[in-house]
Amino acid sequence: MNQKNNSIIRKLTIPMIIALLTQSIFYVIIILCSGTLQSLKNNEFETFNETVTSRNNYLNNEMLNHWSNIDESEKNINGIILKTLEVNNLKVKDLDSDSEIKSEILSNVSKPLMHMIGENHVNGAFVILDDKTTNTYNNTVEKSGIYIKDSDPIKNSLDNSDLRVKVGPNEVSKKMKISLDSSWTNNFHLNKDMDFFYKPINAAKQYKDLPYNDLGYWSNIAGLSDALQPSITYTVPLLDNEGNPYGVLGVEIELEYMKTLLPYNEMDSNKNGSYIICVDTNNDMKFKNVVSNGTIKLKGIEGLENITFEDKEVYKDIYELQDDEYIKNTTYSNIKYFNLYNYNTPFKNEKWALVGIIEKDSILYYINRFKYFLVLDLIISTLIGILIVYIAANRVTIPIRNLAKKVREDDPLNPLVLEKINISEIDDLSLAIANLRIKATDSASKLSQIIGLLNMPIGAFEHKKDEDMVFCTEAFFSVIGIDDINRHEAYTHRVFFKEILKIITTNPEPDLDNVYKIEKENKQDMWIKLTIFEDESKMLGVVIDVTQEVLEKCKIEYERDYDILTNLLNRRAFYNRVNKKLQEDIEIAAFVMLDLDNLKYVNDTYGHDYGDKYIKKAAIVLEEFTEHNGIVSRISGDEFYVFIHGYDDKDKIRQIIKRIHKNMKQSSIILPDNNELKIRASAGVAWYPDDSTKYEELTKYCDFAMYKIKNTAKGNLNEFNRDDYNKDSFLLSSKEELNKLIDEELVKYAFQPIVNANTGEIYGYEALMRSQLDTLKNPLDIIRLATSQFRLYQIERLTWFKALESFVEYKEEFGEAKIFLNSIPNYVLSDEDLDEFKQLYSPYCSKIVLELLENERSNGEHTAKKRKLIEEWGAKIALDDFGSGYNNEALLLEITPDIVKIDISIIIGIDKDLNRQQILQNIISYSKQRGIKILAEGIETKGELEKVIEFGVDYIQGYYLSKPEFIPPKISEKLVKEILDINTKLC
Repeated sequence: MNQKNNSIIRKLTIPMIIALLTQSIFYVIIILCSGTLQSLKNNEFETFNETVTSRNNYLNNEMLNHWSNIDESEKNINGIILKTLEVNNLKVKDLDSDSEIKSEILSNVSKPLMHMIGENHVNGAFVILDDKTTNTYNNTVEKSGIYIKDSDPIKNSLDNSDLRVKVGPNEVSKKMKISLDSSWTNNFHLNKDMDFFYKPINAAKQYKDLPYNDLGYWSNIAGLSDALQPSITYTVPLLDNEGNPYGVLGVEIELEYMKTLLPYNEMDSNKNGSYIICVDTNNDMKFKNVVSNGTIKLKGIEGLENITFEDKEVYKDIYELQDDEYIKNTTYSNIKYFNLYNYNTPFKNEKWALVGIIEKDSILYYINRFKYFLVLDLIISTLIGILIVYIAANRVTIPIRNLAKKVREDDPLNPLVLEKINISEIDDLSLAIANLRIKATDSASKLSQIIGLLNMPIGAFEHKKDEDMVFCTEAFFSVIGIDDINRHEAYTHRVFFKEILKIITTNPEPDLDNVYKIEKENKQDMWIKLTIFEDESKMLGVVIDVTQEVLEKCKIEYERDYDILTNLLNRRAFYNRVNKKLQEDIEIAAFVMLDLDNLKYVNDTYGHDYGDKYIKKAAIVLEEFTEHNGIVSRISGDEFYVFIHGYDDKDKIRQIIKRIHKNMKQSSIILPDNNELKIRASAGVAWYPDDSTKYEELTKYCDFAMYKIKNTAKGNLNEFNRDDYNKDSFLLSSKEELNKLIDEELVKYAFQPIVNANTGEIYGYEALMRSQLDTLKNPLDIIRLATSQFRLYQIERLTWFKALESFVEYKEEFGEAKIFLNSIPNYVLSDEDLDEFKQLYSPYCSKIVLELLENERSNGEHTAKKRKLIEEWGAKIALDDFGSGYNNEALLLEITPDIVKIDISIIIGIDKDLNRQQILQNIISYSKQRGIKILAEGIETKGELEKVIEFGVDYIQGYYLSKPEFIPPKISEKLVKEILDINTKLC
């Protein structure tokens, strides 16, 4: 590697490339420091500024010298109005009451207004009189006036066909032969906020010493009742001889016409710009839009908000726009104000401006192109220079490389003959190499011949301590992993050789004598065995490549101790390590068992590949325990063990467990449908030494704690509780018994009679499950165990098939009696099992009374299916244990059973408890009205029997009548007589 780093071509090319790059950097610095780019940028800004200034000057001239140049018209119109009043011996105040004079005045001024439209090149001209009218509607007031509209101010029609009367007396239209506009009105309807009328009037009243033209007002209006379209207006007050205002004279320029005077494409050849005419009323750089034209849209364009600019100038009169939801790139604006008002006029603070807007990328387009090509030229020229330097250096080094190649490829056992390359230094080196070859050949050791005969990855070396050179066999360097030294039998300097030995012996391998690990960058690590014999005069050594042996050993040990899928410890290795820790002096430790939730669902739905991803994701999270003195293991498919030690406080361990368990809940995998599936695991914790000090008991206890939480609050943590264990440990230990009971159908059904409360006849029998296993007798325990093992469906199937099997076996004993089946809530037989059931027991299906529990309604689909079956068979439905839960009335409405079985909790002691009697009476009253039969179950005394018959129940059941028996029992004649006697007394 050192020879390559110090090669001649590198010595030549690197300085030349550095010089070339330095030259390029200086070139860039000169360009940047010369100010050329800034000058180009300023030129673009100046061009932009001149364009907007030119447009501003044009519009300013139009507004002042054409549109608002109404001195002659004002003098003429004002004179006509005052002259008309004078001829009729009237004053201005008489306008309020004399409508005829107003019509005459408006008729007289119509012709000057028509002249004014053509003279001033405007869309319309109007006169509004400030008369006191009383007609108001829609928050507007009526004002007399006349408004004449020109649809095209550029062209003047000789016959006035382009003129329309939008507001004014009808007589004007007839007199001047001008058509009425489609939106014509007799009077103006003004809102209170129409400044174009009120501001000039009010200013004339306030500033009586100012001439009328200093009271003129520019305004932007959205519409004047039905008379005006959105436009700009200029209005001046009409003053009588005493200087009092009595109306306004104005002109209108439509916004659509204004847009034609805002050619935004003159700012940019690509038409990426906009012109805006706007008003700043507070001198705060916040402008209200009046009219705009262009491609750049702003929030303020619609007049709903102000357009705001940065205070700091980018260039003279050029500002940057503040952030706007429509502005995606940096945008500049050039603001040029119109000179519409004199300094001492009332409206001097309302500053009208023309704003030119253009994006930064547009205005600086050619500068950016210049920068791009400048950088491109710099890069290309630099690369070409580097290529030329490399080619030149390569031509110099080719003879040297050829010489080195010949030395490497020549047979070391033959004399070395090198051609001259006419470079004196290199030719001297060639001669020295040839002489050295002769010495090396003469000193060749027979050791290499012996090693060569073995045909094994073995290398050897010999160092005579009085010499500076060390002899190495041809395989020595390849054995130790130095592949780039290509030599046969050769000598190397002792200093270099010592460095090699130092590197070799840096990482000794534990448990293996004289074996060392050599770490290779970007390559597989290797192991060698180094054996050295040394005396006073020399040192002999042998190196053997034992990489394969070590890897095989590591692989065997790893596969022995680690799970292949998750790289976690397996059961055996976990057991050994934890047992070793338990023998040490540890204060507190936690034994945790985790069981992955939903793994079966993932495997069944998305395949085992995604199941493996689910497991590996969980394992990655669990590996975090190793950072907290944790030993982690995968025990089986979805089960993991964790042993945490090294703490003196349970709470510290709890915090670690809860945090990592929370991290697991927050982790997920991506399914094939791109949905995210969260990782979930139920976990149980047992404590050392509080719960046990033995490995086997700790595993059993944490397994039980996990089992409890998985079947109650799946996906959470649970600590071992001994009371729960003593109570429910059978749920774990009886798994095989349950499997045996279900697989071998080790159940029989006992039958308890249900008796007609009026006649004493047997109405039916309730089928009650009885286990045939001595270790699993209690039916409630069977149901709990089946629930925990997700085998309730199998119990439901046993109930239907085995109960009906017994019914058929004892059908003579049953006679016409019905069979009551206790159906498990929210489970219904599959279509396949139903078909088999119907095939076997179809003649007896009408005898079934299906008992539903209150929580059956939690799955309406299953309830509906059961009801449909009962209706098809002509069977009946009974609501079991009624009164033991909540919302019983709602349940009756939802299920509408044929029979309601009153829970034993209401029947026990009913003959002595008025509250129970009241409850029973209410249930019977409600049910009788709806044709529902009442069955009282759990009768154990004569007093209870008498009381329920007294209240009018239909059927009775209980130990007082008969205990359950495998052969359906009959009712004694004595009991039948007792029932009849009770009914007789009640009659």
